[in-house]
Amino acid sequence: MFTADEIQSFVNQGIQNLIKANEANKLQAPVEYALSAGGKRVRPVLCLLVYNMFMDTMPNSVLHPALGLEVYHNFTLVHDDVMDNADMRRNRPAVHKKWDVNTAVLAGDSMNVLAYKCISRCNPEILPLVLESFNKAADQVCEGQQMDMNYEKQAFITEDDYIEMISHKTGALLACSFELGGLCAGVAPQTAQNLYQAGMSLGIAFQIRDDYLDVYGDTNVLGKPTGTDIENNKKTWLHTCAMRHATGDNLVQLTGLLADKTIPRRTAQFIDLYNKLGVKEEAEQRIAYYTDKTMEFLKDPQIPQAKSTVLIEFIKGLTDRKR
Repeated sequence: MFTADEIQSFVNQGIQNLIKANEANKLQAPVEYALSAGGKRVRPVLCLLVYNMFMDTMPNSVLHPALGLEVYHNFTLVHDDVMDNADMRRNRPAVHKKWDVNTAVLAGDSMNVLAYKCISRCNPEILPLVLESFNKAADQVCEGQQMDMNYEKQAFITEDDYIEMISHKTGALLACSFELGGLCAGVAPQTAQNLYQAGMSLGIAFQIRDDYLDVYGDTNVLGKPTGTDIENNKKTWLHTCAMRHATGDNLVQLTGLLADKTIPRRTAQFIDLYNKLGVKEEAEQRIAYYTDKTMEFLKDPQIPQAKSTVLIEFIKGLTDRKR
């Protein structure tokens, strides 16, 4: 078995090799810029950790599909930044700010093609299954982004709306990461489905944790300001929780804050309301709930439990993370 650090090294080196192999591409500069921005590399690492539970080697037939997940994820970030007109990504100017919108769109398109090239380098015998899984995830990510943009125009959304959105936008690709790791290892269909559900549950826990850190995280640890979701009226899990619990004066104050971004100390007032309504504690409970669901799906009888510890520790690191 490989350690999580060793697998992280495989991924980082693999990304560098992809960049080098892409040098002749006319869009090389923005593609390299997007792929070299760092990040947690969560999706390929999870894919390889799942594979690592069943197999002791790390062939290119699983490494390349794992890298494809990372390339696709970064492609979506490039296009998301264009749609959101975001200035920064990972403490650097977004691709469309460093170059221009047209270049960012084309660079993203090129990364999408590169992702499919990587995904297709799996064992030919399982290519139909791998493409079916990846195509499903890719389609759901697009749907999730559209839901997110639609919700920006709505004053309120329910928790069910939110879970559906993040299941598509975040959960789908994590679910695919788990499933591809299993498919490349040759697991049975039911085990592949349980791995998929484990990844989906983790994706939901991961995103709620992200929402939580934007309000309750330590700015020194995060390396960026907190409260940006509140400032932008983003429909986060904390937002839906507050709307569910607010009544009377609390509801009046909450709707007033949502309607007027010029209110003094607006973010601080939001957080005060969240604290009154028990949002912080309930968010922690939800993260724990979806993390537990992830672990339950990993109790599949075909999964060698003695070899699952590296994956489980990595999962706990994601759902307990401080940044």
